[in-house]
Amino acid sequence: MVKRHRDPGVIESLLLKWLSVLFDIVVIGLATVTMGYVVYLMVNLITESMHAFDIEEVLHQIVLIIIFLEIFELLTLYVTEHHVSMRNVVELGVLAMVRKIIITLDYNQLGWQTLFGIAALIFVMGWIYVQERQRRTRHEEFLITHGIKKD
Repeated sequence: MVKRHRDPGVIESLLLKWLSVLFDIVVIGLATVTMGYVVYLMVNLITESMHAFDIEEVLHQIVLIIIFLEIFELLTLYVTEHHVSMRNVVELGVLAMVRKIIITLDYNQLGWQTLFGIAALIFVMGWIYVQERQRRTRHEEFLITHGIKKD
């Protein structure tokens, strides 16, 4: 009698498929929670603006809503393509740094090390963003010149 063994590749691929589905479910859950929080922030912003209008608080809330919308976009991009571009992550980082700069009203409280760190982070994120845009442009140019993609 011949014993048949299952191919370990089949088991591994089945396990990876189930883990991928589970990961997608978690990401969809996070995206749902994120969008729910955005709706909560918007309702809270509208109701608080009716009572007392503080322009600084409104700006903080608007930038926070934009950050959460960017997070939602990253999550949906991952679910649809199973890949997130570094450019999108850098955009989110720049938004977070802009929010930090807007919130910090008294720069005298911050030490020179913190200000230098913020400046360095903004510089590095800007450099990465420019590199990603150039890489994408070169890739699209390659596809167009080789007839793979049309203008």
